[in-house]
Amino acid sequence: MLPMVELTIFALGILLIDLMIPREWKWLNAAGAFLGVLLSAVCVWRIQDTLPRGAIGFFNALLVDRFAIYFWYLFLASAAITILASVRYLEIENEHHGEYYSLLLLSVVGMMCMAAGIDIVLLFIGLELMAISIYILVGFLRRDRRSNEAALKYLLLGAFSSGIFAYGLSLLYGLAGSTNLGTIQRAVASISARDPHNPILVIALLTVTVGLLFKIAAVPFHQWAPDAYEGAPTSITGFMSVAVKAAAWALLLRI
Repeated sequence: MLPMVELTIFALGILLIDLMIPREWKWLNAAGAFLGVLLSAVCVWRIQDTLPRGAIGFFNALLVDRFAIYFWYLFLASAAITILASVRYLEIENEHHGEYYSLLLLSVVGMMCMAAGIDIVLLFIGLELMAISIYILVGFLRRDRRSNEAALKYLLLGAFSSGIFAYGLSLLYGLAGSTNLGTIQRAVASISARDPHNPILVIALLTVTVGLLFKIAAVPFHQWAPDAYEGAPTSITGFMSVAVKAAAWALLLRI
């Protein structure tokens, strides 16, 4: 959990520091966020070096294997590039606030949970932490009507898809009696062997799939993408097109 804990500490620290520094020193927020990403990458490298075959931890909710570590590096690299691209961009837009970098780091924490989680509660918490942070970042240009409109559309459709996804996960929990993906997999295999057309199982798998397809913007659940990408700050558009999509794919592949 160390890479995620470390990013969270930096995100909260940036919120506090932002209150104390004058306007011309706002670049310190970006420097702090970049340092946090670098230190988190060092933590991931230490985990990779110490546990080459991976390990399960955090009450059997987190599986840090090569799959997770690959995506963790990808998320951190995307965040680092976004931070570097944002410093000058936010100065031009006159929106240089510490909350921007805090939300960016917290969204990466959510992505890390999505890539490494093997418990549906942790997966859903990670998904919502990422999604809520991105909703706010999409509408960060408060004086831009397109940014406001994009954030509102993304929020409404995202909340709707998250509700469908959570409904599917709750049905899987009801069928398996556990929130662990391994236990759910065995229960689903047992039920489908006895009754291949079990209606509850079909609805559960269908709703989970619909929720995941929305997150990766697959047809026909892609209508939100053009508005969100066009209205968001340019640096966040780049971050969404790489990190957010990679996190959604990691969650899809993990499930």
